[in-house]
Amino acid sequence: MRRRTVQQSVGMKAFQSKLLGAALAALALSASLPAAAGEFAFELDEPKFSITIPDIPPIPMKPHPMQGTHPHLRYLGADGAYSVSVNTPSAAAGMSALECAAAILRSLPQRPNVPAADEIYRARLDDNTYIALYAVQLPGFLQLNAHFMSAAAGTHCIEVHASKIATTQDDIEPWFKGFGKARIVIE
Repeated sequence: MRRRTVQQSVGMKAFQSKLLGAALAALALSASLPAAAGEFAFELDEPKFSITIPDIPPIPMKPHPMQGTHPHLRYLGADGAYSVSVNTPSAAAGMSALECAAAILRSLPQRPNVPAADEIYRARLDDNTYIALYAVQLPGFLQLNAHFMSAAAGTHCIEVHASKIATTQDDIEPWFKGFGKARIVIE
């Protein structure tokens, strides 16, 4: 159960409002910028899809350590301040990218260290790629989060969660800069 004091909640709402403004400005700007060298790119064979995320460095991915007991937890990687996980939960037959994104978005506020739904920025990047952005102030650092969502093969939802540990709010705008060009491609 998550408990927040009134002061924490009010402070976090102001912080989230600033974050939302920075996210909107950065996503609008990023649509006109070329992709940066050294972007994160990953492909999965089953279900078949690929994802590219500009402005996240290449990160070596390994099978998720809990994949044996939770098959939807597929891959996990970290490098410095960045981490990425790839999850492919089962979907009802024929679920669309939008339906998968909506299901994942409904589940986010129930997870640890995720704000309430009205404090999460959501957007459609293209027909197959949806994004949810938020930041969480944790003891001693700021955690910036991005969830990229889609559907594959009519059998799985796709959720790629990228995060970055930041030390100041000045890291917010650069974090969101490349996400307008992030793509999940279903093959």
